[in-house]
Amino acid sequence: MRGYLQAAGTLDYPLKEQLDSIADKYAKVDKAAQSAVTRYQPLQYVELPFAVSRYATARYSLVALQPLTGIKHQLRRHLAHLRHPIVGDTSHGDGKHNALFREQFANARLLLCAFILQLPHPVTGKTLTLQAGLAELGSLFSRFGWPSEQRYYQHVFQQFLE
Repeated sequence: MRGYLQAAGTLDYPLKEQLDSIADKYAKVDKAAQSAVTRYQPLQYVELPFAVSRYATARYSLVALQPLTGIKHQLRRHLAHLRHPIVGDTSHGDGKHNALFREQFANARLLLCAFILQLPHPVTGKTLTLQAGLAELGSLFSRFGWPSEQRYYQHVFQQFLE
């Protein structure tokens, strides 16, 4: 995400439902904002020697996020509300930083990754834990000096989720 997010926290900021013209064709358009809660924890930082807007360098944070509610685009919208949008977010992000990542790192994707998902099994109710690797983000992390080993993130996220 753009900028240095200095401390961990919980954002409790209600969000108005964003409707999709096709999927939400019959949805009620005047619904009140819904409760939306996200926990966040900064993990790593990088400062890059590229001028963006009025700043001589560009700063970014790697952040662990845990949505405690399930509102459409909640993580993207909450980070934008904190003025730290996710890089690559064309709806809620910063086009200048998105362009920097396209030009300097050949990255045109949203830099949001579901590394660990935990949910109740629909029949047994037991907690299912699904883990994914970093895939193409691993090389970008290496360039930034961020850990790319899966066990680092397993440990960090286990602590974060407790």
